[in-house]
Amino acid sequence: MRTLDDRNRLFEEHMNLMRFVIKKYYAFFLLEHPYLKEDLFQEGAIGMWKATKYYDEERGSFATIAKVCILGQLSKFLNRYVKKHYRNDVDSIEKSIYKKTDGEELKIKDFLRIDSNIENIYEIEDFIKRSDIKDIQTIVEFKKQGYTQKEIAEMMKINRVTISNRIKKLKETMEDNQYEF
Repeated sequence: MRTLDDRNRLFEEHMNLMRFVIKKYYAFFLLEHPYLKEDLFQEGAIGMWKATKYYDEERGSFATIAKVCILGQLSKFLNRYVKKHYRNDVDSIEKSIYKKTDGEELKIKDFLRIDSNIENIYEIEDFIKRSDIKDIQTIVEFKKQGYTQKEIAEMMKINRVTISNRIKKLKETMEDNQYEF
């Protein structure tokens, strides 16, 4: 077990690593959301502190484990908090989201598959209801509400891989029956 002084020393010696990781992997994110810069640094610091806890000198350099811990903590932050607290609703599917170097704009609608046949949605829901895949209706409902597979697995008290396999099986069954989703 590492002493608090050792952990503090490791943390202070590698502060530049945390800044480097944030600037390298989250530069574009910070251009869009500069007001979250301090939050990212705070989360990076949490990741770095966790790295001081998990670091074992016999298994490699501190920078290796620190980078993984920092990226993991930043990813958790983005997945949990940004979706809930910093959500910017889309105004229109005509909204430009990217401008190519040749001046052409890519819009949200370019990435959406729009199916004008609304009955297809009801057919798919009916197919899911008739499916013999265990708990698939519950899983699909949770997915519609925006839960991750991990969160669904925790709520249903089953393995995340099981959730993934059931969703995969549903997709394969639907493809076999020529449903598009």
